Amino acid sequence: SAAPMMQRLFPPVPLIEQVHHTPMLLFGVLECSLAAAFLALWRAAPDYRIFRILGIFYALVGIEQFLQYFGGVTPTYSLRAITVAVLVETAGEAMQVPRRGWTRLFWPLYLFVSIAAWFPSMAFANELPVLFSEVALAILIIQGFRRGSRRDRMIATAFSAHCVVRLCLSTSLQRWTGIKNYVTIGGWQWQYTTITLTSLGTVTLAIFVRDLIRDRAEKQRLAAELAASRAVQQVLIPEETPAIPGFMIRSVYEPFGEVGGDFFQILPLSAGGVLIAIGDVSGKGMPAAMMVSLLVGTLHALVETTTSPGQLLVGLNRLVQGRSHGGFTTCLILRVEPDGVVIFANAGHISPYRKGIELECENGLPLGLVAGTAYAEAS
Repeated sequence: SAAPMMQRLFPPVPLIEQVHHTPMLLFGVLECSLAAAFLALWRAAPDYRIFRILGIFYALVGIEQFLQYFGGVTPTYSLRAITVAVLVETAGEAMQVPRRGWTRLFWPLYLFVSIAAWFPSMAFANELPVLFSEVALAILIIQGFRRGSRRDRMIATAFSAHCVVRLCLSTSLQRWTGIKNYVTIGGWQWQYTTITLTSLGTVTLAIFVRDLIRDRAEKQRLAAELAASRAVQQVLIPEETPAIPGFMIRSVYEPFGEVGGDFFQILPLSAGGVLIAIGDVSGKGMPAAMMVSLLVGTLHALVETTTSPGQLLVGLNRLVQGRSHGGFTTCLILRVEPDGVVIFANAGHISPYRKGIELECENGLPLGLVAGTAYAEAS
């Protein structure tokens, strides 16, 4: 029946011993609370996978504490084999150690001991998962320190403290040194490993919450910049094609994802005809959008004095000098006369096509690279 089986798994524990082990119950509650906190953060930020694995790890640790408190030696060893495996994966994920797939080579051993713990004749294997996980943890910690990131070194330090305490107080060393793995205060036995493990959870929780706050603040800043860039871009790109007698003009503008520096302008000329400018500013986001606004404004001003595509490009090139911050701008300007004659000049942009055939013209340098550049016209 179920009752004798439960008595074999959880032999009755004397009351005085349960009193001594009260801290196990307290730490079990604390670690389950840490697990709930990590899992709640993972639910709020699914892209932070570390919260999920930390939540699973501390849930296992909390259950292990409850099993120890109620005297379940066999279930404790079985669960511990899985817990230390998850601890290694947690350390690798927390310190963002690359190429850590080798840690999973130990999983068959962990699973074997998890099953073997239920057979008294296999009791010699109970400590193997802890010893093997110590080796894996030590390698991951060294890699964490070598990564150079202050955040990773802080996490590596926290894992180092727990690793050293757990190693020094392992069952084998306890038998050899006689040192106990707990300190007794007021009749309660406080285990060093449990204290360091709970401290580790608190430290990592603080570090990752700080990272999450910074990450979300940065994403909000980028989203605001993107929205502002899109607003600027929508103002600069003509919403409607102007109606010009004798011409039928169509335009298509489809930005891909982020805000880019592509732009075009369609300007009717007072003497008849139309001036068309097509360009692309290197870069994305608000800097590109602001450069486009500068170019479009300057183009409108220059058209008041000249409609020569070559001269317009010279004026735009003069404007861009010193303002491109290492970038450049390509631009193609075409003037289409009422009688159908097209005069155009090109500053590094894609050549225009007529009936599917590329029109030949001298392709000048992009704007902003060399001062005093002249741009040849073709017709």
